[in-house]
Amino acid sequence: MKGNRCFIFTILFFFAFLSSSTVHAQILAYPFVVWDGKVYEVSEVVLLDEKIGNFIGKVNAKPNDASGNYYGNASNTFAIGTKYYEISEISMADAIAVENEKGQFIQADYVQKATEQPMSMLQKGIVNASIIAILILILGVRYGLKRTKTREIN
Repeated sequence: MKGNRCFIFTILFFFAFLSSSTVHAQILAYPFVVWDGKVYEVSEVVLLDEKIGNFIGKVNAKPNDASGNYYGNASNTFAIGTKYYEISEISMADAIAVENEKGQFIQADYVQKATEQPMSMLQKGIVNASIIAILILILGVRYGLKRTKTREIN
């Protein structure tokens, strides 16, 4: 049983360490949108309507003014609900289109992969907690079976 306790403690410590780390977003000095885990810098290039492809998403969060943290599809410039589109003949890995409040489509160029945000870490924490709960359940059942066999023998 002592070995099981050590094992459980090690697993709990490992997952607690993983789920407690947080990453803070740097506050970017340029207008940006985040889509699909990628940061795009909003340019001044206005695209023609015929260059616009399929709808791919929309802004669902704003960065926190104090910390710069954000999650999901975010923008420091555009309002929540602003739509993102594909651009014909340009890979989404290079650029996407953002519809502004005037109904124009503005090109946003890929800059970097978005940093992992606290909300993402929270989701990972929930997964970690689920794994820990399953491990504890398995060990509890295993311990209970050992006690039952020991009682039957006596």
